[in-house]
Amino acid sequence: MIAVWRCLHADGYKMKRTPFIWMHVGLPLIWTVVYLLYIQGRPYALVNVYTGYMEALGAMMPLLSGIICGMVAAQEAQAGHFQNVLTRTRTKETGYVSKLLLVWGCGSLAIILSVLLLGIGIPLVLPVAHVPYGAFLLGAVYLLLSSVILYVIQLWVSFTFGIGASILLGGSGTLIAAIMITGLGDHIWHYIPWAWGVRMTDSIALLHMGTLTGTVQSYLEQDMAMGWLWVITASLITLLGSLLWFRHWEGSRAYE
Repeated sequence: MIAVWRCLHADGYKMKRTPFIWMHVGLPLIWTVVYLLYIQGRPYALVNVYTGYMEALGAMMPLLSGIICGMVAAQEAQAGHFQNVLTRTRTKETGYVSKLLLVWGCGSLAIILSVLLLGIGIPLVLPVAHVPYGAFLLGAVYLLLSSVILYVIQLWVSFTFGIGASILLGGSGTLIAAIMITGLGDHIWHYIPWAWGVRMTDSIALLHMGTLTGTVQSYLEQDMAMGWLWVITASLITLLGSLLWFRHWEGSRAYE
């Protein structure tokens, strides 16, 4: 664990002179300001304000994770064809886990920052007496936990095929997530990783801020339980598979 922490500290230091940190701070701030200006003075229910914000945030997660993972992989490729991440520690997996924690951890902090900024900004633009910060943060936690698999997939694609392929896959994932918000995703979203974030946050909003009948609430809770089963199982399998892949990876890319 100490080795992972040291690698993570070194990776973070290398990113200080890149747009990496500013993207995770600037994008949440810009998106929140734009969204608050859009809803200012409009007769929106709080649940609709929150779901609209989180749906857009969740739909953009695949593309943003593709860009971020692509940037990290490109930096390692330029620094020595991945030899730094492959050889700087006793076990190869340590360097990989450090990279994964860096991109996912920064993405998670960006999500939490976004939701906090939304919670602070809503009373400034809408006549809302009480903001349910607990439900807001719970939705953020659901979104960041369901995004683990996205970063695992994007990091593998970035290391193997390059930043172009990572951004292409991320853009496709964003399109899929947007489609899954509609009724087309009602029965299949559990099996599609790009849909987990947007569907989970919608369910949290309805359960904690909506007015549901007992039957609808029971159905929604069962639907979420099935979703979590797939989230946990698929994320663990994908993570273990990526560790096994990295153990045998030598830094070569598929197109080389």
